[in-house]
Amino acid sequence: MPRSALQPGRPGTLARRDFLQVTTGAVAAATALPPALGGHAGTIRVGLIGCGGRGTGAAVQAALADPDVRIVALGDAFSDQLVAAAGILERDVGRRFDCPDGRMFSGPDAHRRVLEAGVDVVVVAAPPHLRPLHVEEAVAAGCHVYCETPAATDVAGTLRVGAALERARAAGRSVASGLHARRDASLVAAIDRLRTGALGAPRRVEVQAVLDGPWRLPVQPQWTAAEARLRNWITDDALSGGAFVERHVHALDRALWALGDREPVAAEPLRGSRSAACAVRYRFTDGVEIVAVQAVAGRGGTSRETVVGSGGSCELRLSGDGRRYQATMDRFLAGIRSGRAMDDTALLVRGTLAAIMGRLVSASGRPLAWEALVAQATPPLQVPKSAGA
Repeated sequence: MPRSALQPGRPGTLARRDFLQVTTGAVAAATALPPALGGHAGTIRVGLIGCGGRGTGAAVQAALADPDVRIVALGDAFSDQLVAAAGILERDVGRRFDCPDGRMFSGPDAHRRVLEAGVDVVVVAAPPHLRPLHVEEAVAAGCHVYCETPAATDVAGTLRVGAALERARAAGRSVASGLHARRDASLVAAIDRLRTGALGAPRRVEVQAVLDGPWRLPVQPQWTAAEARLRNWITDDALSGGAFVERHVHALDRALWALGDREPVAAEPLRGSRSAACAVRYRFTDGVEIVAVQAVAGRGGTSRETVVGSGGSCELRLSGDGRRYQATMDRFLAGIRSGRAMDDTALLVRGTLAAIMGRLVSASGRPLAWEALVAQATPPLQVPKSAGA
């Protein structure tokens, strides 16, 4: 298929350019670190698995993060997604996109062919239900891994991702996640203030969101039912994990961060929130709680995260300029270059499990303990305990 037939991969693809703006100073800071013992010298070859808007954006950010990065392989279930991604990469990163047609793979085994193309880094951005398989195979291939959020759609898949990424870290590989708020300058400063007691003892984080309806591609006559379902994965709970998991995981991660990155002991349905699609109270050992409420609207969307302490309250606000996306990739590539590996494993697993816990509690109407949640995995797997970086 000629690249001149460029079509957007799905609604919002081109709008992702808003996230790709990066100052010259930020790029210089990310690339100034000299290679250290164990670091990666020379060209860093990046492969992309999942060529939708977020995956393509992450690939652009990888190319901007280091002057000697090359995007060398693309993989997606659908060939038109490859064409769309290739057009955007050619336009936005120029010669750093070094991917001839022979390294653009479509079909169910596209991820495996990307890994066989000799990549050093893989961006895992296919739909969430595929991420456990893709992460496991990327780690087995010896790659540094950037994994989008959520890690998976269920407990077992999430812990599989965690176990694979722990193996990657043990081998000295860098692990980054799509939890970009962790690199948002204003939010980092706000969390630092909380750590110094600006609000006294924390008591509660309120996480409220009214989400706009997800995009949906019109079904084409030539599509099979399976293709139509996969192309519209975000509206299919089995493929996406559901709205609370796929879209609320970021807000929950910010709440967990504000409370010191620890696991809740239990969650329960929040009574009196009949208008909400999902309403959950998470409880911690010291009586602190997260109250998470999510509703879905036809258009427009709002979100608000408020930390309440013994001495006042404050909102957790992102900078709004989108630089956190580039900052995440800058740090990931700088760690690979220097040998000071990045590790988002625990953050990714903890946030995804918390979101899945909330979905299960809301659906069942019954409380659920964290230990019981984790015990659902067969065979039993451990939750990573590393603090992240």
